[in-house]
Amino acid sequence: MTGARAAGRSHRTVPAALTALGALAAVVSVGLGLGSTTQPGPGTWPLVASAGVVLSGAWLTVTGVERPEGVARTDLGRVLAAAGTLALFVVLLPLVGMPVPALVAIVVWLRLFGESWRLTVITAVLAVVSLQIVFVELLAVPLPVGPLAPGS
Repeated sequence: MTGARAAGRSHRTVPAALTALGALAAVVSVGLGLGSTTQPGPGTWPLVASAGVVLSGAWLTVTGVERPEGVARTDLGRVLAAAGTLALFVVLLPLVGMPVPALVAIVVWLRLFGESWRLTVITAVLAVVSLQIVFVELLAVPLPVGPLAPGS
């Protein structure tokens, strides 16, 4: 097998695995119960997310993933920092509520990927406000608010 052919096949392995993982998550989601359109069950949103993963993975499996340059150490550092930020978000969420950890995570992620401070701050604030409006106000999801919420 030529080097280019092997590289092309390896660029399809991860998306294919992602597709399989998404399909497995979809099966588990259905097992949780889907409910109805007026009363969604606990598996509804995981199924929607799983479908997105399956579609994305299938598309990337068919079209291939091109990355001509090698992976640099800075890329690994960014991935580890992003994962660490996500872990910090999970730890802080029940302690201080959703807005603060979400703001910190978004700021860190945007700065890691080279956005300006101006765009980072504007995007982070708008994202946190949007999360609050969509999930807490419109969908009535009981997210932790923490000690910084009005009336706490």
